[in-house]
Amino acid sequence: MLKGEIDVHMEEWTDNLATYEKDLNEGKFKDLGVNFDDNNQGFYVPRYVIEGDDERGIKAMASDLKYVWDLKKYPDVFPDAETKGMSRVYGAIPGWEVDEIMYNKYLHYNLDENFVYFRPGSDAALSSALTSAYEKGEPIVAYYWEPTWLMGKYDFVLLKDQPFDAKTYLEGKTELPSVKVNIGVSNKFYEQNPEMVEFLTKYKTSSALTSEALAYMQETESNYIETAKWFLKEHDELLDQWLNPDNAQKIKAYLGTDEKTKKSNWLKDFPFKIPLNVNDIDTSVRNLSVKYDSFFSNIRFFLGSLVNAIYKVLDFIPWFISLILVFLVSWKISRKIGKGILYAGLLSLIGALGLWDSMNETLSIVIASVIISLALGFPLGIIISTSERANRIIRPVLDTMQTMPVFVYLIPALLFFGLGKPPAVIATTIYAIVPIIRLTSHGIRQIDKEVVEASLSFGSTRLQSLIKVQIPQALPTIMTGVNQTLMMAMSMVVTTSMIGATGLGMEVLISVNRVEIGRGLVSGTAVVIIAVLLDRITQGFVNGREVILDEE
Repeated sequence: MLKGEIDVHMEEWTDNLATYEKDLNEGKFKDLGVNFDDNNQGFYVPRYVIEGDDERGIKAMASDLKYVWDLKKYPDVFPDAETKGMSRVYGAIPGWEVDEIMYNKYLHYNLDENFVYFRPGSDAALSSALTSAYEKGEPIVAYYWEPTWLMGKYDFVLLKDQPFDAKTYLEGKTELPSVKVNIGVSNKFYEQNPEMVEFLTKYKTSSALTSEALAYMQETESNYIETAKWFLKEHDELLDQWLNPDNAQKIKAYLGTDEKTKKSNWLKDFPFKIPLNVNDIDTSVRNLSVKYDSFFSNIRFFLGSLVNAIYKVLDFIPWFISLILVFLVSWKISRKIGKGILYAGLLSLIGALGLWDSMNETLSIVIASVIISLALGFPLGIIISTSERANRIIRPVLDTMQTMPVFVYLIPALLFFGLGKPPAVIATTIYAIVPIIRLTSHGIRQIDKEVVEASLSFGSTRLQSLIKVQIPQALPTIMTGVNQTLMMAMSMVVTTSMIGATGLGMEVLISVNRVEIGRGLVSGTAVVIIAVLLDRITQGFVNGREVILDEE
């Protein structure tokens, strides 16, 4: 707006703009008053947690829950899926200033004694956790804010806190303030459009009204214009507040008439559309997740236990032992002591940057995903290599998996497994499993048929020929598949930070949200170092195997 690129900004979140007052006082734009200022934020719980819900058959789980500090009375109501014996409170989005405030509040009220402060990674992931829990009738406590479509659609209760104090709220000791959301216009627009300025000066809404409109848009998939018309029909009293009587009557008359059907332009508009209702797909998937929740919970528990076990092993190994192992392995596979020193030095750099624990968290997810990818992908690759029919069926599936945008994999992982490390393992496995399947199949298929026939002619069964001849011959190609699976898992595990996976990916996400270039470069460099080490070591095994075969 200051650059003249837009004329009107309907939502100037004044407290979030560092130079707002300064620019206003210098006359760089015009402030036309408050749009709404009742935007609450804080820890919310579904109303049925406190009051129950007779229609859904839900009994009250925390009837005395009213204030934030009351959460300490009900640690068993909000169990954490990943940490046994602990409860979970969902915090704000990593990188947002309010995340630090909510974490301070979590510490101030000693919630850390019973609760894990879980950062969801993104607002989409947080809203998914809230909607999933609400539709299942499960308890959840999480940071959220108003106005949003979620608050317009579902019935959540904001937990009360100490009255706002400007001196201590940043320390989490009081409730958060409501932000004045003002209407701003450019100086040029202010001078040239007095009637519009008069209208915008009278224009006022509320968080409840905005949430209602956003919820309608979310449920019906209406665009902004359609939603605006519906909204004004539902609340035509607002027109009397915003407009003079004549103009208000004109708008009411317009809204009461049916618009003429828009004529189709056959040159520009596609002649037909498939009547696909994506809401039905969403509803079916959500119903499936609710119906088989116990099944998915067991998988979530298994994956969480696997990742935690791997992390404990990595965390148990002293840092200097890890450096020595990397040095020895690199020296062994490359036969060059210089590379061993270089790779150990690169790994030590991660520790020097203060990211050793984050590295172990990332590696635990990667290793778990690769283990599952190999356990599933290797047998599938063998099946494809031995059956042309299976190859024709599975190849299009692999093509789809390899070309699908990576963010799409996060959606089913979220719906079925919630937030955290288990869905991160699922999404990473789906993304990274393709290379091991393809290259296992390719390696076995490219073996000279005469070699296979020779093994069979000497009395080997097909299984013996596969195990003793084909797989050893295809091992270099298979190891290349392992290498590519590792690399794809490393790239995906950063993306899964958006659904709450901790580690180096979370550091990258925080740096993006805060636009902190230095932090982003440091954490990104750590990811690159791990990827390079994994790549060189696995390639070294492949090359070493090829050398041995050549010597034989």
